[in-house]
Amino acid sequence: MFDTWYDIQRQTSHDWLRDLHRHPETGFEEVRTAEFVAARLTELGYAVETGIGGTGVVGTLHAETPGRCIAFRAELDALPMTESAQVDYASTDPARFHGCGHDGHMVTALTAAAYLAKTREFEGTIRFIFQPAEELLTGARAMIADGLFDRFPCDEIYALHNSPDLPAGVIGIPATAALSSADNIDITIRANGAHGSMPHTGEDAIAACAHLITAVQQAATRVVDARAAGVISFGLVHGGTARNILPDTVRVEGTMRTTDANVRDRLAQVVQDAARATETLFGVVIEAEVDKVARVTMNSAACVTAVTASAFRTAGSDRVTEKARAMMASEDFSELSARVPGAYFFVGQSGPAPHHPEFVFDTGIIPVGAAIFADLARTRTSKSVNSETFE
Repeated sequence: MFDTWYDIQRQTSHDWLRDLHRHPETGFEEVRTAEFVAARLTELGYAVETGIGGTGVVGTLHAETPGRCIAFRAELDALPMTESAQVDYASTDPARFHGCGHDGHMVTALTAAAYLAKTREFEGTIRFIFQPAEELLTGARAMIADGLFDRFPCDEIYALHNSPDLPAGVIGIPATAALSSADNIDITIRANGAHGSMPHTGEDAIAACAHLITAVQQAATRVVDARAAGVISFGLVHGGTARNILPDTVRVEGTMRTTDANVRDRLAQVVQDAARATETLFGVVIEAEVDKVARVTMNSAACVTAVTASAFRTAGSDRVTEKARAMMASEDFSELSARVPGAYFFVGQSGPAPHHPEFVFDTGIIPVGAAIFADLARTRTSKSVNSETFE
């Protein structure tokens, strides 16, 4: 039934995508985007609340039959980057671009919302949560702080993301961890500078920096189980003003990611241990901070089972990859699924990966995700669903 309905809906969904894509807005600035989403939900008959956590939107629809409440999350924000893709609905803002596919995720959710409003194939309550500032990894916490789950409680929550790691239209469902944590590493190395010809008269912050980076990278491979996923990368090193002057300060910034909470703690300790050892060896003073930004996105076993069953029904078992590999990208959906049982899954698409200037969201996967959302609403809102199956 969904496929027949979508044949009529397709052009409308594509028009929604084109509109959202042309007018990208970045984190906590998604005013027009939020208004667009709220207007579509209102037209469909949803009770709509706006301004949650800044620019967040929640649309709620109740069935006549009592039941459970199932929520679906999509992201409102775009990226602060220039689009290079040659599409006739390109971004009108040269500094902003929906280069991660959040416009497509919004349209997927709105398409499912339209189908459910039309067919009413669910019991209880469904909610569509449109979250700001996912790219900043702070929007979910902002909505939670604004009473998201107190004002709009739900029994389960689901989200999806397009993925270049899977063939187009193939659904990947991780069994446990879906996405990695994301932590920021900030290091400041302080020294008494000296002339490059007389390093013994001061301390060499540059050499200390090189040693520290190497020590962290090498130690991480020795203290963490090689079968566990964990990576530390340093992307910024800044220090010095001339080739023959040893600077008194060097700044280093990096990122740390893992799909295991224990590894996350161990890697943070590695950074501190390496800093202390480098201080002793080079006589410098090091301030090292690991700021925990986003936790590991963990899937609930019961919700994974539910998504898998819905994917089998809507796409066929040959289009489903069970126990899909986690991605080392990060998401603050982790904050939502840490409070409410949930699952995060992927829908494959071809072409450049998200965050590439030539990324183009594949409109062909809109009905894939929307059909799964609609089926989850139909099957998981029933009062007969045993919520005690959650771990």
